[in-house]
Amino acid sequence: MSQVQAELNAKSRQAGMAEIATTVLHNVGNILNSVNVSAELVSSQMRTSKAQGLGKVAQMLNEHINDLSEFLTRDNKGKMLPDYLLKLAEVVTAEQQGIIEELGQLTKGIDHIKTIVAAQQSYAVAVSVVETIPVSELIDDALRMSAGARVRQEVIVVKDIADLPLLSLDRHRVLLILMNLIRNANQALDGVVDRSPCITFNAALADGPVLRITVTDNGNGITPEHLTRIFFHGFTTRKEGHGFGLHSCALAAQEMGGSLTVHSDGAGQGATFILEIPLDAQQSRE
Repeated sequence: MSQVQAELNAKSRQAGMAEIATTVLHNVGNILNSVNVSAELVSSQMRTSKAQGLGKVAQMLNEHINDLSEFLTRDNKGKMLPDYLLKLAEVVTAEQQGIIEELGQLTKGIDHIKTIVAAQQSYAVAVSVVETIPVSELIDDALRMSAGARVRQEVIVVKDIADLPLLSLDRHRVLLILMNLIRNANQALDGVVDRSPCITFNAALADGPVLRITVTDNGNGITPEHLTRIFFHGFTTRKEGHGFGLHSCALAAQEMGGSLTVHSDGAGQGATFILEIPLDAQQSRE
């Protein structure tokens, strides 16, 4: 009997480890899309940088090192150099700012990956890193990090964000949920041809106080029989899906003391996911 029990325990442990590994791969895979997009943008900007023009200017000046004054005042090309350098400085400064901003997004993505992995390494789905942040920034970050999943089609994004105070939230758990919901909405819009694909975000405070964020798409919708199972572990309607995304989102919401629910009027009617996170009464008044 003890041997049977030991085998059952071993299989249970292996199943748990497999679930953890799959969840990590799923969530890290989502964010890697964003990291890849940012890396490609930075690489492209570096390859096409106008800063390369500085090399040509340096070469030209070096060729006229012995008659520089005359070259700059009498030669047609030389007389154009000061104005060219001023314009080049403006362009290079703008390029540099764009690269700095993209590297900032790259850093955010890597930081999010590190947090996901660290949490799982210590079985710390219970570990919480709370930050005081604007909700609009969280939604913008989630959209930017999900950009790689949305480049295949033109999706209209509508944001209806109430004038909210800064709130103390578990940044990475909320990002994990929002990115999965964006990915889910994007997949629901695949094949929609009779209307413009659209994802709508709404964020406001409700009684409790509770932060309520909704993500609505006008995609394929969810049938009544699927609505009751959509957050179940392993449930998916996609051939290549594994049913971990929405399940992990529901768990993450519960870990914050909140909930994730869904509403759909049926097939072809779109869907709305409602994330509710309870807030400390004091911080919601600040």
